[in-house]
Amino acid sequence: MLITEMVFRKKAIFYFLLVAIVIGGILSFRSISKLEDPEIVIMQARVVTIYPGASAHEVELQVTDVLENELNTLSDLNLIMSKSEDNVSMITVELEMTVPQHEIQQRWEFMRRKVGAAATKLPAGAQPPIVIDDFGDVYGMFYAMTAEDYSYEEMNRYAEYVKRRMLDIEGVNRVQIYGNQSPVANIIISTETMGRLGVFPIQIMSAIAGQNKVVYPGVLETGDQMIRVDVSDEIKDIDDLGNIMIQGVQGDLFRLGDIATIENDYAKPLRNTMFVNNEKALAISISMESGENILKVGDRVEARMAEIQNYLPAGVEFEKVFFQPDKVRDSIHGFMWNLVASVVIVVIVLMITMGLRSGLIIGAGLVLTVLATFPILLVADGTLQRISLGAFIVAMGMLVDNAIVVIDGILVDLHKGTDRPTALTRSARRTAWPLLGATLIAVTAFLPV
Repeated sequence: MLITEMVFRKKAIFYFLLVAIVIGGILSFRSISKLEDPEIVIMQARVVTIYPGASAHEVELQVTDVLENELNTLSDLNLIMSKSEDNVSMITVELEMTVPQHEIQQRWEFMRRKVGAAATKLPAGAQPPIVIDDFGDVYGMFYAMTAEDYSYEEMNRYAEYVKRRMLDIEGVNRVQIYGNQSPVANIIISTETMGRLGVFPIQIMSAIAGQNKVVYPGVLETGDQMIRVDVSDEIKDIDDLGNIMIQGVQGDLFRLGDIATIENDYAKPLRNTMFVNNEKALAISISMESGENILKVGDRVEARMAEIQNYLPAGVEFEKVFFQPDKVRDSIHGFMWNLVASVVIVVIVLMITMGLRSGLIIGAGLVLTVLATFPILLVADGTLQRISLGAFIVAMGMLVDNAIVVIDGILVDLHKGTDRPTALTRSARRTAWPLLGATLIAVTAFLPV
């Protein structure tokens, strides 16, 4: 039995389906994940290992080969590429395209365990390997934090507080801070002073390195008790730096602060700097978890940012640099207006050419078809973004064409005196396969894209 026949014989079921499509479509539209662009799945990760002072050949033999041997035991690998340079090893791992998207993160976690096991076989001077697997993350929310009359250290402390609070939000995946500068202490001493006192730069560097060295001081045994001795000589500020004793060539001792000028500064040249309205700033970028609704996550982020602002001192301000939820909201609103405009135009044109009833039927069918698509998209873990919205607009054109063909066939049969149920079923049966073939051909044209 055709659907058109069911409409006449089972009207209660038809009205039920009609209401279900409307309610289900609206609820699904509100729940479906909304993005600006479709998610891009990156099947690659990179393992980076720093080996200070080693040549490229030493890095290859002692680091890269060791890690590659361990990584080759992983399953579903497409390829492993490595690059060994002076001081650094970089290994790129690519998974097979057949690996399901929901299992990719599990594979990277398993790879981390493999790399951690291989790290025990690396030479003593090599730093722990770092696994980078966030190439596909999109940081769609970007804030600039300005703080007049605050140092970079103070700004970074406040930014870290914001980062911790943001990571507590449901749907937030990662938070990154950009623009912070590395503090340094400049030691300025004239060559005349060094020559007169017999002090050389290498002596100053050795004294500073020795002061910062962490050593085990041992324990103090008193009878049956053992007391751990803790010697804390770490340099915390320029005052500690100025108290370091420097020995001249003749055995004389000098305080570093007495023979040199010591001042706080930042590493030059400044790197990754950010300015907003000619004020130094730090950037706080936020990415969301896969499958989340960016509109809801954006609302949570804005609410949390307003809450955080109450706990920060005066002068610390936040400004939106880029906020993807606003872009997505505009895209969704644009699509809804396009849908309304399409229906209105279709109804008006068809009212003029085919009559009022035909125009209203085709317009209603257009809306119902779009609403019926949303639950399917939700169940299939689809997303609303510019590509899928564009597909909706293209599909609406095909839907109108198909509807016009069917309605025209019905009108022709009615004008011939055919009763209404027969006209409806005959037109649907007569045009079903040709319209299906034409629609599939149009859909196939978009498959390579």
